Amino acid sequence: MNHAVTSQSPLVSVRGVWKNYGSFQALRDVSFNVAEGEKVFLIGPSGSGKSTMLRCLNRLELIQKGQIFVEGRDIYDKDCDICRLRQDMGMVFQSFNLFPHLSILDNLTLSPVRLRSVCREEAEKTADELLALIGLSDKKYAFPDELSGGQKQRVAIIRALAMKPRIMLFDEPTSALDPEMIGEVLDVMFDLAEKGMTMVVVTHEMGFARQAADRILFMDQGEILEQGTPEEIFDHPRHPRLISFLHQMQRLL
Repeated sequence: MNHAVTSQSPLVSVRGVWKNYGSFQALRDVSFNVAEGEKVFLIGPSGSGKSTMLRCLNRLELIQKGQIFVEGRDIYDKDCDICRLRQDMGMVFQSFNLFPHLSILDNLTLSPVRLRSVCREEAEKTADELLALIGLSDKKYAFPDELSGGQKQRVAIIRALAMKPRIMLFDEPTSALDPEMIGEVLDVMFDLAEKGMTMVVVTHEMGFARQAADRILFMDQGEILEQGTPEEIFDHPRHPRLISFLHQMQRLL
């Protein structure tokens, strides 16, 4: 499933980004663009810089060198309103990060009401629609500890969607789940991809990447070593490190 992108100018532009943790080089001169409507997947071994790059996209990490533009704005510029920018950029983490003391409904309505000044009635209507979308309407008044891991992660996804973002960032959203729960989360993400949501996804789910991505970036040791369509990456890999990585992934299946 490779979608045609809907805009010529990139929604996100990463230019020569370097990120250090002390003497450790986490990112090395990373550059790529994400067009509106495009699904860009980051794959690679653990510790390759994928999650760090994702966190840099909404300034959860500070960079040492380079620039990141979102909707034409330099997000590391001192005049950038990062809180406002994050309202247009939903993020789903490995852990669900739901508020345990709030019902599912309150988890879904809190940010739209407080940050976007949406009236409570409208926020609840949106929450109802989103819960129906993921088949959890009956969990509206439940609390997070009453849900399975897969259910929590689906709620975490629609909580981000309740803010009506222009782009969604996913940081290995299935890595904390039992194998039987992974499919239900991937179904929600696949549906988002089908509907044209701009997405940047860090994942180890190679089958999902092959199906849902428009473009795949392979990272290792903080660098992008190869990028291309799913067919190019999986069927015609060129870089020896990518070939080795794919062979290892095949052995784990």
